[in-house]
Amino acid sequence: MSMELVLLAKKPSGMIFYNGQKSDGKGDFVSLALHEGHLEYRYDLGKGPAVLRSKERVPLNTWISVLLERSGRKGVLRVDDGDRVTGESPVPHMVLNLKEPLYVGGAPDFSRLARAAAISSGFEGALQKISLGGVPLLKEQNIRSAREISPFRGHPCTQRPAPCRHGGSCSPSMGGYRCSCPRGFSGTHCDRVIIEKAAGDAEAVAFDGRTYLEYHNAVTKSEKALQSNHFELSIKTEATQGLLLWSGKGLEKSDFIALAIVDGFVQLSYDLGSKAVTLRSTVPVNTNQWIHIKASRVQREGSLQVGNEAPIAGSSPLGATQLDTDGALWLGGLDKASARPRLPKAFSTAFVGCMRDVQVDRRELHLLEDALNRPRILHCSAK
Repeated sequence: MSMELVLLAKKPSGMIFYNGQKSDGKGDFVSLALHEGHLEYRYDLGKGPAVLRSKERVPLNTWISVLLERSGRKGVLRVDDGDRVTGESPVPHMVLNLKEPLYVGGAPDFSRLARAAAISSGFEGALQKISLGGVPLLKEQNIRSAREISPFRGHPCTQRPAPCRHGGSCSPSMGGYRCSCPRGFSGTHCDRVIIEKAAGDAEAVAFDGRTYLEYHNAVTKSEKALQSNHFELSIKTEATQGLLLWSGKGLEKSDFIALAIVDGFVQLSYDLGSKAVTLRSTVPVNTNQWIHIKASRVQREGSLQVGNEAPIAGSSPLGATQLDTDGALWLGGLDKASARPRLPKAFSTAFVGCMRDVQVDRRELHLLEDALNRPRILHCSAK
């Protein structure tokens, strides 16, 4: 089980969520609450509770991210980029049995919650995100009932005028936001007009095995710590080996995420610090035909889809969920200064072929305009 939350607390105590096995508070439960400024993650598998308490007090009126994990009896609590707090419940039970509704922010009757949860008041503040295994829970269709809930007006996404222009949608990101722009517009605030090109005339760059392009890994800025990644791109190639995309650090045994062609098939590989995981497509791409690739990661869970195949899923080992990088994103290959020693052979082979329609975290990447370096660029029509 892996949960991620983003919240802003106005009071130092209160229930954030609770889920139990029985309506009278008996049996298994899991909860997250504030107690005198500290976050407490508690769960009981039937033989007594595990109590994981944050080392530092949570700052009030400040957005924070919270990571919760449980595997069998072992649990993890992490606030922002702080140290991981670990704990475990008593032997021997390993399974959490839950049958009651999930309560968020409060409960109809606190006296009917598990006594070991130590919850007596509701949460005062704002919840921006709750996801379970990467699936968002704070969606209207998931809510069975609600009391005294109102939009939080202290975030840029709820202010007027809206920060995303021309009908763009605003997605909160802690205290900031990202704009998803409608067709024909781009930029941080959807204020840049895209001149539509003729069909088949999309911006396509030719990689000749010596061309490496460097970008910010969040398109317009660099992010050193990421809980998720989402990439889309189209390629046309005859090559059986070659690095398509890379983000990481130039150090041995450091985090990375990469897309590469290996023996004619696309592979998504990532390492969050414990051990690399590789997802391999079954669709050959060395056909000299355009093919679209989607690759994503939400914490430890990865997904790869090439063409019309069903998405391939995988997961890195239990532990770290964050990708730590130097903030750069490379396409087509790596310069020697950024190369990590002892990488798989395919990662050290530069891509030869064409690339277009690149998206990073669902934002369009302009291959020429957004590039930080300026190598000699060939267009596919020039090859």
